[in-house]
Amino acid sequence: MARQILIPTDGTERAAERIEGAFDLAREQDATVHALYVVDTQRYGEPALSSTEVLIDCFEDDGRDHLRSLVEAGERQGVTVEGHCRHGNPAAEIADAAETLAVDLVVPCLSDVTPSQLRRQGVESDRIVDIRSPMTA
Repeated sequence: MARQILIPTDGTERAAERIEGAFDLAREQDATVHALYVVDTQRYGEPALSSTEVLIDCFEDDGRDHLRSLVEAGERQGVTVEGHCRHGNPAAEIADAAETLAVDLVVPCLSDVTPSQLRRQGVESDRIVDIRSPMTA
């Protein structure tokens, strides 16, 4: 039985479809959800007082808004959700969060990070649950 579930998300519509399945799993397991949004600094570089910094800040603001909406959705559905925002390589940050938060399961709900990328970052296969909507299966 899972007590802690990590749900990395990118805020896309595809992620939203998977999040519903992840919330169902959390409800069934009576688990706490750790929603994670990673600002991909590989794509834009680390900010250094430039226009990149403004861009990264915008993405972080979007991520925090998305995480707040997931916390609220969880409350409505009887699921405890804690939001976490990080910067860096998404796959590496997800793997680090899984370890740091001592989660039992990782349910990737994003489009750019695959279960195989998570395995390469050290997340054990038996901890990854790949929930796909009927349209993406």
